[in-house]
Amino acid sequence: MEKTIEWLLEDNNPAVKYNTLKNILYINLLPEEENTLKHGISLNDPVKSIIELINTDTPGNENIYSYNPVYKSMFWQLYFLSVLGATVTIPLIDLPLKEFTKNMQSAKGSFPSIGRYKGSLNCMQGIVLEMLLLFGYFKDDFTVNLLNFINDDIYKNDFRCRYKQNLKCPWGATKILKALNLLPESLKGNDSIKTLEKAKKFLISHDIAEANYPRKKTRSSRWFHFSFPRGIWSDILELTGALVDAGCNKKNSNIKKALDYIMCKKNSKNRWRMEYSLNGKMPVDVEKKNNESKWITYFALKTLVKSNFLKI
Repeated sequence: MEKTIEWLLEDNNPAVKYNTLKNILYINLLPEEENTLKHGISLNDPVKSIIELINTDTPGNENIYSYNPVYKSMFWQLYFLSVLGATVTIPLIDLPLKEFTKNMQSAKGSFPSIGRYKGSLNCMQGIVLEMLLLFGYFKDDFTVNLLNFINDDIYKNDFRCRYKQNLKCPWGATKILKALNLLPESLKGNDSIKTLEKAKKFLISHDIAEANYPRKKTRSSRWFHFSFPRGIWSDILELTGALVDAGCNKKNSNIKKALDYIMCKKNSKNRWRMEYSLNGKMPVDVEKKNNESKWITYFALKTLVKSNFLKI
């Protein structure tokens, strides 16, 4: 895997380089090194182009903060920036994000407050919480209110989704688990810990490699196509990564099968491909579909290493 690591550490993708150093090699970066890498993220595409794009809209216009048009609205651009490694220290991100929370959060704490997908969609709540925490808004009222809404909703409804015939939704559970993994231990609280444990128990109790979760319709093929960034759906790589980040490892048989599945996806160069892409649907492309992907390779290696399935 040495050459794969060298490939991930190339300068043309500073976000992957930064994450590889921190989360695969476990290197403690000096503050100046970390700041240089984070600054480099803002100077490179796709982050640079998305930042330019969101600031052509008019903050304060409620319509631009809605969920729709899917993958093209202000909301989605802010989410993409968060998962691509941008930070609110980058100019021109904080204001649109604050406008988003002001315009789109309901009185109950959920997102979005208007439109077709308002209410208790677990996937949406998890995606927004992940974005807010990645941007560092841990103690802000809008984050606390959203977290309280999620914990209360999961306590009452247990990941059930009206778009899934009221069955428990593994996509929603994955998104919420990913977000809760970002919370520092000091901020989790009993309710968040209960939600996290409930998500783990549900997700790990099924055959992950087969995506054998409750359903009445045909199983989505997207489970088996690794992608980044994702929308409301999940895949085996994201789900397994969320469980591993939550403390699960190869000792569990379903985790072991999922890790085997992820490992089998690598090519002869120990790299993974982008099998599904939002390119053409979102305003700015991220890598190329069906090509070797630094993002997918990073996520795969991080999960394999952290679970003790693979040694680097």
